[in-house]
Amino acid sequence: MSGAHPCGTDRGTSVADLGYTAEQRHVLTIARHYFSSFAQPERQGWLSAISCALHLFGHDRGPEIAVATLAMVQTMRRTRQSTFRFNAPDCPACAAHVTPQERAMMSALRAAAQGREEAARAHAAILCEGNDAAGFLRAVQCLADRALTRPAGPAPRDQTRGPAVTAGPR
Repeated sequence: MSGAHPCGTDRGTSVADLGYTAEQRHVLTIARHYFSSFAQPERQGWLSAISCALHLFGHDRGPEIAVATLAMVQTMRRTRQSTFRFNAPDCPACAAHVTPQERAMMSALRAAAQGREEAARAHAAILCEGNDAAGFLRAVQCLADRALTRPAGPAPRDQTRGPAVTAGPR
């Protein structure tokens, strides 16, 4: 027995090295469940994506974040010609890394959330392989507006660090 991980050894860059926020990691997990739904339809990963969105973002924001994530995934799928490599959401060793394709997707999302339109377009052009990325960019902005901009009220749960803590009035 070699001790190699059964999912392979080339999983990409460590998520910890990329400085993703809790919300960004949650969106990545939801997207991975949708990707797995398309790669292995019999597993019905879309159910896990919706469940994950509800659990991580709550019943008020979760449904719209689930739909916005699916819209981003679908517009990207329609635009790309080659296979999108993603890491399995249910494998802790795999989920701790991002593939180059996942990283480009998340970079476009982060840039959109920060209002850096030129950077978002550049990442989208790479991810969409030079094809028209306008629909993808609209979906990315929609998702960024819903998932990565904190509304007033409690912060979303970060499953890697326990319940979120918010400051009370002074």
